[in-house]
Amino acid sequence: MLLAAPFAASALFVAIHANFGLHVLRRGIVFADLALAQMSALGATVAFAAGHAPTSAAGIAYTFLFAAIGAALLTASRVMPKELQPEAYIGIIYVVATATTIVVIDRSPQGAEHVKQILVGSILAISASDLPKFAVLYAFIGAIHWLARRPLLAASEAVHSKTGRSLLWDFVFYSSFSVVVTSSVATAGVLLVFCFLIIPAITGSLFTRRIAYALGIGWLGGVAASAVGLAASFEFELPTGAAMALAFTLMLVIGAVLRGLIFAPAGGRRICICIFLRAASAMTLMTVLLSAIWLMVMPRADQPMFDLLQSATGIGPATFLAVQERAVYVEALKDAGYRRSQESQLTTLERQSRWRGVGLSETEVRRIGSFQQTFNEMARGDDFVVKSLSGRARERERWYVGLPLLLTSILGLLALLPDKWRADPARSRTACLRFLRAFLHIADFVRRLRGEKTESAGDAMVRRSINCGTVSAGPKALTGRCQKTTYGYPDS
Repeated sequence: MLLAAPFAASALFVAIHANFGLHVLRRGIVFADLALAQMSALGATVAFAAGHAPTSAAGIAYTFLFAAIGAALLTASRVMPKELQPEAYIGIIYVVATATTIVVIDRSPQGAEHVKQILVGSILAISASDLPKFAVLYAFIGAIHWLARRPLLAASEAVHSKTGRSLLWDFVFYSSFSVVVTSSVATAGVLLVFCFLIIPAITGSLFTRRIAYALGIGWLGGVAASAVGLAASFEFELPTGAAMALAFTLMLVIGAVLRGLIFAPAGGRRICICIFLRAASAMTLMTVLLSAIWLMVMPRADQPMFDLLQSATGIGPATFLAVQERAVYVEALKDAGYRRSQESQLTTLERQSRWRGVGLSETEVRRIGSFQQTFNEMARGDDFVVKSLSGRARERERWYVGLPLLLTSILGLLALLPDKWRADPARSRTACLRFLRAFLHIADFVRRLRGEKTESAGDAMVRRSINCGTVSAGPKALTGRCQKTTYGYPDS
């Protein structure tokens, strides 16, 4: 029941914004919503700087006034010269509104909190008493758009028309748009309003060009994404606006996959599946390749992919350590885990005592105080030991794990090359040589940053092998003549 009112408000926002999103897509002005939302935010900021609450009558009047100015500016985009692209014009409006907002809020108390409120909103703060005013307002605007659906759709599709009738319906569209944005930005924030507007409209447009069907699909997807985002924010204690934005993005990805793999025509479905599999394989292999390069160049730095593999396979840094080093590593890791579990227990105990209103005993207070005094120093020592030994293990792991993964990913990417590249071996060989030379340049740069002046025997052998290769399929390919590039080192 706690999320019932925010979910109902999200459903109302999706219902009205998806309709405007379809018109925005047909007009080719995707970022018009951000420009209008920023103009509304500028009005709220001016009202805040003048001493009015954003939800007061004066605050709403300021917000609507600046949104109406934004609607007039967007209407004027139809009569702009062709050299000035609509997206560029809208971007200028957004930048000017944002800069003015920063200037106005700079000297206001709690200005940073006000800007954060405008961006992320507070959709969880909606109560059941707020829903009727949203429902009445959106029903009124929806009725206007239903009665004038034909001229509004014609004006959206005739984006280059400069007739007075098109300008009139443009102003009607942008004026109603400004009212909707004014009411929703104050509650949901600029970022979430953009998700309500664009993502359901794009999702519906993936499956059909008919407005009614696209609107229905967008509504269903948007309501489902709102439910998932709210549930995730509640379950995992995430920021609500960010969780809902990620849920809308996931909805768009799922819609694109369904469109290509299931709802595509029979002839194009196989092509879509092949493209999807090749793209997924290429992304996976490229991630492995970059992670392997990063491991070989900077073994002591953070290695997210290898940490993930370690948690999945259980093969950790201890595998690549000597017996004595492994014992020290395991002991330090055990101590660090024990101290973190103690910290978690005491933190949970303190939170429960605050929530229940029951004070802690004197013994528990002393335990918490003593733990806070000693934990940081001891935990810092354990973490230093773990990190130092993990870095030493990574230096050995790069040759046993990083190098095979590097070669495997390169071979896999070569197998995914287009047919015209595979039919020309010289072109593939040239690409490989250039990639390996770029890798050696990066290794040289990292060594210089770390103060190392010499290279290992293995690196020198690899360098000579690559430098003796060819970078073209001309006569030099037959001679195998070594090139004279030294990359900062004397040629032996």
